[in-house]
Amino acid sequence: PIIAATSASASSLQKCRAARVIAAVAQEEVVVTAEEEEEVESAGDDQVVPSNTKLYFGNMPYSVDSAQLAGIIQDYGSPELIEVLYDRDTGRSRGFAFVTMSSIEDCNSVIENLDGSQYMGRILRVNFADKPKPKEPLYPETEHKLFVGNLSWSVTSESLTQAFQEYGNVVGARVLFDGETGKSRGYGFVCYSTKAEMETALESLNGMELEGRAMRVSLAEGKRS
Repeated sequence: PIIAATSASASSLQKCRAARVIAAVAQEEVVVTAEEEEEVESAGDDQVVPSNTKLYFGNMPYSVDSAQLAGIIQDYGSPELIEVLYDRDTGRSRGFAFVTMSSIEDCNSVIENLDGSQYMGRILRVNFADKPKPKEPLYPETEHKLFVGNLSWSVTSESLTQAFQEYGNVVGARVLFDGETGKSRGYGFVCYSTKAEMETALESLNGMELEGRAMRVSLAEGKRS
């Protein structure tokens, strides 16, 4: 069902929408199996509302429900329908959702402000549901990549970059956060532009203290993120 309001004034219309979205979003959650996820993610589902006002939200924290997502979106537009996708077997969020907005202008505003933004340690991906964009790395990566463990819980991607920047050109650095709690996992990755810079940082920073803890720095092997 589409949540709609018919107030005469714009202000009352917005208030009505906001109240009804918050009240109803919890009932608009969709459950899918892992096998169905790929189909849902690529095609969406058939709605009466034109597909060009429907947005895809990806890489969401698993703890975020429809009401929380509504709260994020309402700063930039008026959501009409919010669907967080859940696994039928586990009942756990699959980390993505579909949001039908009230207008193209609202869609553009939401994409401009939320796509690529960080929320609870994860980088949100937002785009039109009928125009998926290719997946991009969450931060710039190169083949000259270091794994950094035993990080203090207070270390952020920014402070990690600052610490490693002294030893070369850091192309990208990222601290890993738990999607459910938003807390640091205590490790991250740093990528340099050259092998020589990477090796210099490895020799200089392994065992060095950052924000109260001695870092363990090593070559990143395989896919550890």
